[in-house]
Amino acid sequence: MRDTGVLEAVRALLCADPELADRDQLGELIRHARKVRGFVDAADVRFSRRSRELANAGACESPTAVLMDEGRRSGREAKAAQDRDRVCEEFGGFEDALAAGDVSGDHLDVLARLTRNLPDGVASEVRAEVHDLLTSAANEYVSQFERSTKERIDRIKSVHAPEAESAELDRQRRESKMKRWTDKASGMKMTLLSLDPLRDAVLHGAIDAQLARLRQNPANAKVQFAQLQLDALVAAVSAAVPGRRIPEITIHVDHESLCHDRHERTMCETSDGTQLPVSTVQRLCCEAIVGAVVVDPDGAIRELCAEQRTANRAQRRALGAMYRTCGHPHCEVGFDHCRIHHIVWWSKGGKTALPNLIPLCETHHHLVHEGGWQLTMTPDRVATWIRPDGAVWWQGSSHDRLPPNSPSPPVRARGRPPDRAAR
Repeated sequence: MRDTGVLEAVRALLCADPELADRDQLGELIRHARKVRGFVDAADVRFSRRSRELANAGACESPTAVLMDEGRRSGREAKAAQDRDRVCEEFGGFEDALAAGDVSGDHLDVLARLTRNLPDGVASEVRAEVHDLLTSAANEYVSQFERSTKERIDRIKSVHAPEAESAELDRQRRESKMKRWTDKASGMKMTLLSLDPLRDAVLHGAIDAQLARLRQNPANAKVQFAQLQLDALVAAVSAAVPGRRIPEITIHVDHESLCHDRHERTMCETSDGTQLPVSTVQRLCCEAIVGAVVVDPDGAIRELCAEQRTANRAQRRALGAMYRTCGHPHCEVGFDHCRIHHIVWWSKGGKTALPNLIPLCETHHHLVHEGGWQLTMTPDRVATWIRPDGAVWWQGSSHDRLPPNSPSPPVRARGRPPDRAAR
């Protein structure tokens, strides 16, 4: 095995004292640890591969048994090493990237899971895109890589079997179920729902509408969010009586797909980014009110609006077309659970207009109000997060949902230590 910088990283870690490190020094140590971890994970891949070769020759037990016995690893970890071995053999370049610490074992786990049992034609085309997959893995968080890779595979599947998406949704609908029981130890009533994406969107659309109403009540200011969610669920069920308006769901779909069919850069998804078949959405739109939002190629939306304190319904829809999640670069909290934050605070003269609005979850909304952090944003929605000590912590595009005609995939840039000249 060759040295990919791991010796230097090990020496740096041995000489380090994390308890005395500042933020920049701590980041450097974490990057050294990432390199060492990647090297060890790559070594496990090679151990698994060699033990498999020996086992095939009758000179060794199974790779799982070797890693469990000699490495004191769990069966799950040993199985993961074998799956990573398969990925490294099928997708050239990933093994070297893992050994260098450029990608993580978790990235390989995602690729292993999403490419398992693919039809031969689909698998071949996915492997042909190894360069793009490697670039994505090196620049995306694991959750982002999982989403972009799934979208890539779904696009390839749609070419090979256009009816596959609808068949998958039909399968999910058939397998949806509800189970109710009483936990004997606590006496709590338990309900388990397994829903297809559309019925899930309808249910949570109703819950979120009730949740917004409850949060506007000053009496609920100190009620825990989890309890408000439960109250909203009960209220949504109670409100579902004849004559009441049916719950609203929002589906983000580009014009070409809606009017024609799926294409290379199709967007057709629920508010949380769950992909839907274009044909199903076209059918739903026969009985729906369709609202249009014109999106620039960079993913930004421009709007003139009247003066008001809170974002109106149209503005929330427009922001939802740009953001799947909280505008913080490391956050995965869904848009529907975020507050709409004024970049220039309302109390300081900020306008309730789209260029001044961004969704933030409770944690990160608190960060920029009570936590001492500063958040700025340019008209093209490039956000800058500044720590309480005045250092620029992160800068990049704030939104994570781009339209099909955008020059790059919908990936929010990874946070990295800022350029020192920018401080």
